[in-house]
Parts: sequence; C-alpha cells; structure tokens
Amino acid sequence: MKTSTLSAHRLRHGFTLIELLVVIVIIAILASLAVPVTNVVMRKANELRIKTVMKDLQVGIGHYRTEYNRFPIDPSMAGGGSGETDMPPFLTDGTVDTINILTANIDTSGGGANLNPRQIKFVDLPFAKNNLFGVIDPSGGAGGGTPVQLVDIWGMPYTILFDSNYDNRIENPDTSNVDMVISSKAPQFLSATSAIYCNGQDKQPQTKDDIVSWR
Repeated sequence: MKTSTLSAHRLRHGFTLIELLVVIVIIAILASLAVPVTNVVMRKANELRIKTVMKDLQVGIGHYRTEYNRFPIDPSMAGGGSGETDMPPFLTDGTVDTINILTANIDTSGGGANLNPRQIKFVDLPFAKNNLFGVIDPSGGAGGGTPVQLVDIWGMPYTILFDSNYDNRIENPDTSNVDMVISSKAPQFLSATSAIYCNGQDKQPQTKDDIVSWR
C-alpha cells in the first residue's frame, strides 16, 4: 500500500527540470545528426533524377543518329566531318533547337528546314514546374516549333557536346574543372559521341558539384 501511494505521488509531480533538459538535449542531438543525412539523401536523389534525364537524352540522340545519320542540330552549326574540331558546346536554353528536334516539336508549315521530318519523338522529357526541372515551353504546350528550354532542378540549362567531326571522341570539360582532384585525373578526351552536364547547385560551370554524364 505504501509503495502504491509513493508511485502515485511521483506521477502527480511529473518530470523534474533536469529530466526535461536531458530529453531536450537528446532530441537536439538526434536532430543535428538527422539534418546532414537528409541533405545527403536529397543530393543523391537530385543527382539521380538529373542523370536519368541525361541518359534519356543520350539515348534519344543515338536513336536520332541511327534514323537520320546526323546529329539533332542544324547542319550549318555542326560543321564538317573528319579532320575538323568538334562544334562548341551549347546550352539547352532554346537558342539551339536540339530539344525541339528530339521531342518532335518542330514547325511543319514548310517555312524552314524540317530536321525531324518523320515526326519521331526520340525522348520523353518532363515539363518544368515553376520553371524547375524539365521543359519550359513558351507556347504553353501548343508546340508548333516554338523554341523550348530544358532546365535542371535549379532552373539552369544543361550543356551538350557533340562529336561533330565523327572521330568518336569529345574534349573533356573536366580538364578545366577548378577542383584539382577532378581536373588532375581527367583525360583530355572522352570516348563518346555525345556528352551532357549541368552546373549543379552552385550554378557555376566546371566546379566540384557539376553533374556529368561520363562519371
């Protein structure tokens, strides 16, 4: 009977101040451990989403080349063939119509060169939400050849490189990376016919957090 009375007395008094402080400290420690883990998980998830888009683009570019025996770009921009240097890298900011060509969003009225006359959709890309991660279409989905942009999770365009001189190699952007760990180990050329990268969260090219298709 005395034991029951003592337990009831303690329950009525609740936790002491010290006990509450210990609980708060434990919760704070657990929270501080969880934040870095969450950040790493989110970074890995974003990287995976972007690399999936890059892979889809490269597959679409390969299928386009098989179908039309050229790169999805205006031939006047691609330059000549063997012996010449590759065309400069370009952005998916709408100034070059590669994304339009690959998604069969082209002007079929006959006003200009139709670089996808069979209207084949070589890649299926997500539409951007709030101008982030996906295709930004100024036509609002009406198509008709309106130049579209393709942006990453941070709203920045991707950079695409083509092996336009058909020697099966591309200048490696990693050789210009400011991170010495990356640039010191980078070969001068990539053995590829296309390469794609985005600038990462810092939105700066050739930095450590660049997300690239080749590594």
